[in-house]
Amino acid sequence: MGKVLKIVLLIIISAIGLYFAFHNIDFNDLFNRLLKIDLIKFFAAIFILMVACIVRAKRLQYILYPLDKNISLHHLFSATMIGYFGNGILFFRFGEILKAYSISQGNKITTSESFGIIMLERVIDALTVLILLLIFLPWLPIQNTTINYWVSAFAVVTVFFTLIILILRKINWKNFITSLSFINESFRSLLVSMMKKIFDGIDAIKNTKHTWGILISTFLIWICYYLMTVWLLESCQIYLTLSGAFIMLLMGAIIIAVPALPGGLGTYEAGITFTLMLLFYVTKDEALTYAIVSHASNYIPYLIVGSIYFIISGLKISDIKNKANS
Repeated sequence: MGKVLKIVLLIIISAIGLYFAFHNIDFNDLFNRLLKIDLIKFFAAIFILMVACIVRAKRLQYILYPLDKNISLHHLFSATMIGYFGNGILFFRFGEILKAYSISQGNKITTSESFGIIMLERVIDALTVLILLLIFLPWLPIQNTTINYWVSAFAVVTVFFTLIILILRKINWKNFITSLSFINESFRSLLVSMMKKIFDGIDAIKNTKHTWGILISTFLIWICYYLMTVWLLESCQIYLTLSGAFIMLLMGAIIIAVPALPGGLGTYEAGITFTLMLLFYVTKDEALTYAIVSHASNYIPYLIVGSIYFIISGLKISDIKNKANS
């Protein structure tokens, strides 16, 4: 019942987002604007997104190196796309678990260790956004209540999640789980093994010899995302300053983290439209056009490429349950 209530809540959030995004929109004008999209820049943006995914896979290879030196870049690119595909069609970001299982397929690393690595990846991404937000804070209209809420909530959640991981890492899980006498011994042993492997994955960054590789690849990922944002804005005939495009990139990264239906349906359209109107005085029709085009450029490639890799891999959702004890 709990999952059903959560799904209903996500549907409501997305529905509210879609209502505000499309309220008082002239659909004929919106359709005409969509027909005038610069397809060259649109597909250039999709191309640079795929480049970013390759760089992301390379960064993942650097992070994984202490645990498994033999995982290929192509395998990690495949796992990355499968993860995005899962997040686009499944509730509760289940794609992260798909990605963890996909990474471990046919390799030395276990699913639990892979999940720890993915948690580490998300912390790196969130902290990068937080650092960039702090740098660009003077240009953000934090006096606006909604923008202030988005930025503050993202900062608090990021810092809280990072601290929680650091605190949990200090816990002696073996002693703690063993003390839970109401759980049978075999399940306690399983929990101890899983927690150890998860934190082995998180600890991988301490043992890496590729610190500069991780930093440089993170920088290149954001360069790709920035170019993508600029080209998508220009494909919609919206021309912002260099700093303006970067602010849109950062706000997009925050908005996509808002709980909603798979793929961020509704909340992304409403958030991006509102941000463009508030910060850059773009008309609602223009802003919504960009929101739709931007969302499509992120969602459709992940759906197509990820589904192909998912089918080729032979993965099944039921496999993950069977592998849970790995």
